[in-house]
Amino acid sequence: MKRKAHLFGIRHHGPGSAALLKGALDALDPACVLIEGSTEGDVLIQHAALPGMKPPLAMLFYAADEAANAVFAPFAEFSPEWVAMQWALAHGRPVRFIDWPAAVSLALTKEAREARLAVLDTKAAEIGEDSVGEDLEDAPDAPAVRLDPLDLLAEAAGYGDGESFWNGLIEQHGSGQSPLEIFAAIEAAMAEARQHQADAGGMSNAEWLREKRREAFMRGHIRDALKQHDGEVAVVVGAWHVGGLRAETTVAEDRAVVKDLPKVKVEATWAPWSDGRLSYASGYGAGVISPGWYRHLWGLYSNDRHDGPEAFAAVWQARTAALLRQEGFDASTASAIEAARLALGLASMRGLSLPGLAEMRDASLSSLCHGDEIPLAMIERKLYIGSRIGEIDEAVPQMPLAKDFELWCRKTRLKPEETANEIKLDLRSEAGLLKSTFLHRLNLIGIHWGRLIDAEAGRGTYREIWTLTWSPDMSVGLAEALVWGVTIEQAAAAATIDRGRNVNGIAALSELVRGALVADLPEAASACIDLLQAAAVQNNDITDLMNAVAPLVRIVRYGTARKLPEPELRALITALSVEVNAGVQIASRQLDDEAASQRIIAMRAYDEALGLFGDPALLEEWRRQLALLIDDEQAAAPVVGFSLRRLHDLGIWDEPRISAAFSRQIVGESPARAGAFIEAFISGSAEVLIQDQTLLFLIDEWLCGLDEEVFVESLPLFRRALTGFDAVGRKRIMQRIAGGRKERSATPDVIEVNPAFERALPLLKTILGMDAHDF
Repeated sequence: MKRKAHLFGIRHHGPGSAALLKGALDALDPACVLIEGSTEGDVLIQHAALPGMKPPLAMLFYAADEAANAVFAPFAEFSPEWVAMQWALAHGRPVRFIDWPAAVSLALTKEAREARLAVLDTKAAEIGEDSVGEDLEDAPDAPAVRLDPLDLLAEAAGYGDGESFWNGLIEQHGSGQSPLEIFAAIEAAMAEARQHQADAGGMSNAEWLREKRREAFMRGHIRDALKQHDGEVAVVVGAWHVGGLRAETTVAEDRAVVKDLPKVKVEATWAPWSDGRLSYASGYGAGVISPGWYRHLWGLYSNDRHDGPEAFAAVWQARTAALLRQEGFDASTASAIEAARLALGLASMRGLSLPGLAEMRDASLSSLCHGDEIPLAMIERKLYIGSRIGEIDEAVPQMPLAKDFELWCRKTRLKPEETANEIKLDLRSEAGLLKSTFLHRLNLIGIHWGRLIDAEAGRGTYREIWTLTWSPDMSVGLAEALVWGVTIEQAAAAATIDRGRNVNGIAALSELVRGALVADLPEAASACIDLLQAAAVQNNDITDLMNAVAPLVRIVRYGTARKLPEPELRALITALSVEVNAGVQIASRQLDDEAASQRIIAMRAYDEALGLFGDPALLEEWRRQLALLIDDEQAAAPVVGFSLRRLHDLGIWDEPRISAAFSRQIVGESPARAGAFIEAFISGSAEVLIQDQTLLFLIDEWLCGLDEEVFVESLPLFRRALTGFDAVGRKRIMQRIAGGRKERSATPDVIEVNPAFERALPLLKTILGMDAHDF
């Protein structure tokens, strides 16, 4: 009689499946264990038994020449594949993976991606980019209806959906049944469901071909194992594949299916995973709804004491109550006991041997939250999903950057966590500066674990505030960064220099200089400074030059916390500023709206930076250029408006001179130019009009002097100029206008009844963007 392997159809990350599998392996005592998974993972299996390996973990497979082309194979402590590895290693049995190699799957993924891009390029050239997306939606290979085989079984068994069917039958099963008998029943049921899927056309031809290729590889490995071992062979695969692996095929047929498949060179390593990425919420295809709940189930199944349903429900409700108390809600022990009893009662009424997640949640909502969804929603992530991130044993070989990353984590005492965590760093302390340097270096190689949300809050510039959020995908980023170096420092420096050589614009180069310096990469900073100086000589874009000065000045302000080449930086800032001051007047003529808008942003940042830099000669020349711009009839109106506003705010020009210049810019000018000037002048704050009644009434007189056609044309422009004012500022302007022109006095203004003002009030409210009931 022909020998056959024992096929155990499991659900990925299913604790009930894992418990059944462990029982089945104990009963069968196989000579060899085969597991669904990429064969490149065989070299990593031996590490699973090390004491420092704490799931969730993942095997990371990535193309050696393109680390972004990668795939993860995750494991939780309750994953059947992990349990199978642990069992085999503990019993000294051979164990290996049997799925198609990652070398093949990654090569096919790359081919498919390139084919899709080629189709997009072709269609974009033929019919225009706007229609490409619509055409791709009508791809002929997509099935009309994707059928879930578990849903079919659930319908036959009287369950609402496949998820609840599998949970009730397998993941939350009762005791007393033989694991081998349960797996035999799973095999029969899934084989029937798979055949129904094929008959109903629930999968596309491409999807069936993919499954046939994978199963051809698996059958080949199963045949080899049966030849090599005299004892029983256990095969752990997803329940869907059991029917395909039982198919009667020849060696020649299977080889023909996998013949001439493309391959790429693959590297394999262990990487930490997380509860969040195990869940469906993360978008991981073979995830589970609630890793936290499944971990609780696994605690019941793997506990030798077998405490029973009562303790199982009580522990879960106690954990729920504790999390609610942490969030400030009243959740007593007595309420937790009532919730546990209610969950057991609901399970009994619904014919379940154990309370499921639905029963537990309903009981918590009723007894602990008194029907209020909000408290439960605040703890759902911690309770149902979890926040655990795996750990890798120190003895496990890792790619150099991952190893260096772990060393930095230990040195800085930063622990990767998936939940957002805010930290405040004092750059005057060695520990704070070290953490800041580490996070800045990671950002330079594209690992955005930390995002700097404030570098100048707190006490001066000695503090930084970061938000840290770790994602397992960042392991791929570490693999990608290997092209730059084998340590975080080397990779960050090389990546910065390469980016500097390829970047467009000196403002971007200036940011790279800043990034290199705050990351304590002096050689990279010097290289980027040289590139910046060379680029500045050939650059005639004044906006770009202005944008380059501001980050450099901010760098200088770090001088008391970091060792910086301050003389070189000051010389560079001075040189750039001289270029700006010399060319700003000519470069401010004939600007279109977009260029003028960008120029105003750059001028505002440059003006502030010069004030911080503290060079009197540069400041004096800049302010002289602002004055020249005001009298330049060819200068763009927004630039003139900003220049006059700065001279007003700094008190360099007195009120009569400001008023005269203001009048020249609006009286007799076109609505578009006058509106653009006013918008730039009053931008940001209403105080300039509230405190300076001369300017306010100049605008008033200008508006009153317009004929109807010009007024209608000017109204939208003027209203846009006032959009930046808050409600309080708008009310105060209204009150100032209502009071009329007055001489300054020590006594408060008294608003008298003004018939003309009352008639104009609706229009004023429209201009100021105020509601009808305001004022």
